[in-house]
Amino acid sequence: AKEPVAASSSESWFVNFGSYGQRGLADYWADKLRPTAGRVIVASSSKDGRAIYRVRVVELANRDAAENVARALEKQHGLSKLWVGKQ
Repeated sequence: AKEPVAASSSESWFVNFGSYGQRGLADYWADKLRPTAGRVIVASSSKDGRAIYRVRVVELANRDAAENVARALEKQHGLSKLWVGKQ
């Protein structure tokens, strides 16, 4: 039997800061954020036929790094729990 393959180094974690219906609002937050790690992006998508723009901190090395960035952003901006995920 083959051994399980280790996680690829190309996998990274992200923090979803928010989702907005207007690109300008997403860009505003993307410019305002100063995370302790990673890079801020605006990712375009659609839901129910409407454009949405997700502000995310990407390129985080692991779940702990993502959780640390999320907790720091929550504290800085008075937010409830932000969610983290793997790309």
